[in-house]
Amino acid sequence: MPESASHYEEIQLLSGACGALLRLAQRYKPHPLPGDKPHYAPDKAAEVRHIKLALALDIPNKSINGACSTTLAPINDGLATVEFDAVELDIQSVTLEGGGALPFEVSADKLRVALAQPRPAGQPFTLVVRYSATPRRGLYFVGPDAAYPDKPAQVWSQGQDEDSRHWFPCHDFPNQKATSEMIVTVPEQLYALSNGVLVESRPGAAGTRTFHWRQEVPHSCYLITLAVGDFAEIQESADGVPVLYYVQRGREEEARRALGNTPDMIRFFSQKLGVPYPYNKYAQVFVADFIFGGMENTTATTLTDTVLHDERAHLDYSADSLVAHELAHQWFGDLLTCRDWANGWLNEGFATYFDALYKQHHEGEDEFRYWMRGVAQTYFSEDPGHYRRPLVSNVYHEPIDIFDRHLYEKGSLVLHMIRYLLGDDLFWKSLNHYLTKHHAQNVVSLDLQRAIEEATGRNLEWFFQQWVHSAGYPEFKVDYAWDDALKAAKLTVAQNQAQEEQTPVFRMPVDVEFTTATGAVLRRVEVSEKEHTFYLPLPEKPLAVRFDPQGWVLKSLEFTRPKELLLHQLQHAPDALGRVEAAQGLGKLGSPEAIQALGDALLGDAFWGVQAEAARALGSIRSQAALDALLQGVAIPHPKARRAVAQALGEFRDEAAATALASLAQQGDTSYFVEAEAGRALGKTRSTEAFSVLERAMEKPSHSEIIRALTLDGFAELADVRAIPIAREWTRYGQPQPARSAAIAALGKLAKYGAERDKEEIRDTLVQLLNDGWLRVKLTTIGALEELKDTRAIPALERLAAGDLDGRVQRRAREAASAIRQGQDKGEEIKKLRDDTDRVLKENRELRDRLDKLEAKVNGGGGGDGVQRS
Repeated sequence: MPESASHYEEIQLLSGACGALLRLAQRYKPHPLPGDKPHYAPDKAAEVRHIKLALALDIPNKSINGACSTTLAPINDGLATVEFDAVELDIQSVTLEGGGALPFEVSADKLRVALAQPRPAGQPFTLVVRYSATPRRGLYFVGPDAAYPDKPAQVWSQGQDEDSRHWFPCHDFPNQKATSEMIVTVPEQLYALSNGVLVESRPGAAGTRTFHWRQEVPHSCYLITLAVGDFAEIQESADGVPVLYYVQRGREEEARRALGNTPDMIRFFSQKLGVPYPYNKYAQVFVADFIFGGMENTTATTLTDTVLHDERAHLDYSADSLVAHELAHQWFGDLLTCRDWANGWLNEGFATYFDALYKQHHEGEDEFRYWMRGVAQTYFSEDPGHYRRPLVSNVYHEPIDIFDRHLYEKGSLVLHMIRYLLGDDLFWKSLNHYLTKHHAQNVVSLDLQRAIEEATGRNLEWFFQQWVHSAGYPEFKVDYAWDDALKAAKLTVAQNQAQEEQTPVFRMPVDVEFTTATGAVLRRVEVSEKEHTFYLPLPEKPLAVRFDPQGWVLKSLEFTRPKELLLHQLQHAPDALGRVEAAQGLGKLGSPEAIQALGDALLGDAFWGVQAEAARALGSIRSQAALDALLQGVAIPHPKARRAVAQALGEFRDEAAATALASLAQQGDTSYFVEAEAGRALGKTRSTEAFSVLERAMEKPSHSEIIRALTLDGFAELADVRAIPIAREWTRYGQPQPARSAAIAALGKLAKYGAERDKEEIRDTLVQLLNDGWLRVKLTTIGALEELKDTRAIPALERLAAGDLDGRVQRRAREAASAIRQGQDKGEEIKKLRDDTDRVLKENRELRDRLDKLEAKVNGGGGGDGVQRS
């Protein structure tokens, strides 16, 4: 007994030290940060039936004045108090429409109104709140100043996720849906866009005009919109629905270029869903300084004007992805709205997938499959790269915390797998039933699951449990061998993901494709255990083997195959995804035959994505033969493939690569993006000629400042401290905003190459930039300070996290402060743990023998089990 007890203590001490080391290197980080709490949809004391806003804008003073009339119907008898969300609103009075004034109380974020008498269930009444405000969130006034004299004067709203409360009193959560009106008075030269149909536009007093809009289909209040500016209007139509574009005057051609496919998208989505576009118009308006890419306000989407682009950019850039995403929300997000933000993937996952579905319709199968592969890679950058969480998760600080790569990209990939399980016909039948059954309602994930079951008879509870309510994805390791005696392929499939509380062993059917001399053979296997071995009879030994050949299943895949199989696949696979997969595999081999095949694919493949993956594979090999193959591809026709070649050349510290990149950066390319990538890659080569070339590249304007942005990244890759003053100058207010953000990121990277004084000056510059008024500058600055790893920046980051109004800024500042602090502590902690572990091992040199003896006693036997331990 004493011996056993002592022994177990030794084991526990050793296990504790090793466990602590494992926790420090934990692969799957949780999403919640300290202090984050569960959030639930609030109770509803009354249904909101209608919201009418009557506002006058004071644009010079960035303020509003007017009234919000809210019609409500109590759910139960005896309603005596009504509570609104209201932040920084100067409430002047509250009255009952058709009655008298009512007493009210105002707190930091609520307006509470005492009714004159309790109201019975179901009987509507209207409260009129008169107020004024100078909003800091929700409604934004932008315009020219001394640094940006050409910026247009505009006013625009952004309600999602819970910012409508900053400009009108409301029940600011998606679980209430109501019809709405907007009556707004603006200077007469400006146009005001809002939801629904324009009831009237009439001249007002003192050089003003009043616009009256009415939205007849109920929607959540975060979708109520206002966009005011001196806009040109472009009119189109789709199946009788007016399609309208609003853009700053003089930029009409750019708007047509960006939005021209909108009518086709409306027709495509309507036809596939069997549910016509559900509203009386579809408008899109471009605004300056928008804080998102786009916002799907009901019938009137707001878009950032940074996606407007010229003909040169249009060679390899399109706004279709954003446009399709926001349009799809008119069905998924606006017509059907998540009941709470935890189920937000029902908004964002659908919109992200329908963006891809339009690509399939408009550009073909190869573009679609390659795009979905990219969607998965984007999701993998967050899981496991950043954190892991279930798709439905209600633990956060601000709702925007979960508007992440899980909500968007993983949500779309889950829908992609549902389509795989059901097949196209049943998939579209299910979506039609889901939309029809829940028309103009709130939904949760169970509603989609049940709609699928009702429409198809398929019970997908198991699927939703593992993909929606659990976290992660299968990490497959697949081994293939040919059994000549059995004339069968032996396929061993293991799931190597760590089984944690939230991450299961997944169950999924997976297709396996074998290419033989007589044609392709497709087999479907059911994967449901940690490891399977399948024997699949075939008429002959295959020439190529593919696991999930069409990329339906969200997964990581380690599948090592003989070189001959990969060469055959690269040369003969009929679909681009198969050739992409083969190019990646051959890049890992790096043999002369692989390089030759990759070079041939780079120059000759019909799909640009295969050319791009061949270029990346050659870049990863980094041999002279690989460089020679890349240099032959500098002038291949497709600009996206050329960009990948430029990127790959940056993997070589070689003057031939640097010369080719310098030529691209100096002499230019028909594509902004190729020229820009050449500058960044040139910096990576560390060529002595790079600095002067990059200096000259900073003189070039381009779409969204892409050339200057990647040139600044090139300076950072060059690691030349002479670039520090250049980057600092481009952080200055008055420089183009995308270039400012890139310069800030470059400063964060360059600091580690500078002297101590340089680091201190960079830190001081970055800390000052935390106060910048431009959202993306703040976010980039937080990242740069995290890169800097200077603990003296922590107080500034914590102040920002506590005081900024934007949830994205709050979370990133919290993350950065924590990372800097942990970076300081982690080194000391690892050293201490290693010392403890070494001490335990040194004091217990006979541990292995004693374990064997103890095991023998426990098992009642004499000798060991013959298993060698390490």
